[in-house]
Amino acid sequence: MIHENVAGSKTSETVRRKRRLMAVGLAVGLAVLCFVVVTLLPPPKGPFLEDPLRSILTGLCVLGVACPLCIAGFTLKRKFAASPYFEGAFIAAVLNVFGFACAAVGLVCIGFAVYDLISRFLGSK
Repeated sequence: MIHENVAGSKTSETVRRKRRLMAVGLAVGLAVLCFVVVTLLPPPKGPFLEDPLRSILTGLCVLGVACPLCIAGFTLKRKFAASPYFEGAFIAAVLNVFGFACAAVGLVCIGFAVYDLISRFLGSK
């Protein structure tokens, strides 16, 4: 009975690890793809802030950077939860702070794009 539970927990940990790696890979791939598309786009005729497509792609790029940081932070936090030393928890907290900051910036970029699209649609520009 004990061996079955241990084997089952190892299998579930392997599945979780694969899911985390897939999520990180997809996020980094999305970020790289969006960065490449943003660099290949022709320069806007007006100010950069009035280009909603560029803002959405930049927001997705930054969110693609935030996802691996947050996943790494949460993984390290769980790994070092039982440790009496503070270094692991400190590194996890730093990764989480940078991840949340990147997520906030990405959401702000997407919010600016949505605001620009709404204001264009309503004709206030």
